[in-house]
Amino acid sequence: MLSYGFLKAVLNCFVQIILPYKLIGKEKVKDGACVLVGNHYRIWDIVHMACTTKEKVHFITKKELYKSKFLGHLCDIVEAIPVSRDGQDAKAVMTALRYLKKGEKISMFPEGTRNKTKDVELLPLKGGSALFAIKARVPVYPVMCLRKTRPFIRTKIIVGDPIDLSDFYDMRMTAEDYAAAEDRIRERMLATKHDYIAAQEAKKRAQKQKKGNP
Repeated sequence: MLSYGFLKAVLNCFVQIILPYKLIGKEKVKDGACVLVGNHYRIWDIVHMACTTKEKVHFITKKELYKSKFLGHLCDIVEAIPVSRDGQDAKAVMTALRYLKKGEKISMFPEGTRNKTKDVELLPLKGGSALFAIKARVPVYPVMCLRKTRPFIRTKIIVGDPIDLSDFYDMRMTAEDYAAAEDRIRERMLATKHDYIAAQEAKKRAQKQKKGNP
């Protein structure tokens, strides 16, 4: 039977050939439980998250994938967590929390679907990532594509600093509190991209000034 490690290596090899990427900042992801979140353009985006760590990552995925025997089998190998599209799935929530409390990692695309728009940087978050992180008391790491991956053109994938939600841990959480936590996650997801781009632009300006003033 295929192992998680073998499957991860094969898929990563395939993706690096067809949709090449450079993963920047993966050293930020520490061992132990956490929630990985990212923007979502292609089904292969899951590989970016898996490669941030040597540990197993349990992916939250839509139940529809299990309609295909092949995809369902792959999901079983990686111990994915199937959820219904309406998000009302208590079993999936309990499964995710169980993994986190065992010190394992989960990942999800909080937009809820692939972003097929041309001008919307990040779709509204459907929720869930803040609930998992707060109830399990673990950090959230943003894993962001700078742009949609394209065949044979290398894309940068940026891992951001951990998002600390510890100020919510001891609260009696309301729907509004969870919404505020999700807003923080969304802001940090976008900031991960914007901060990296700004830093690169500043570096280029400094290099131009250096060349102009030998």
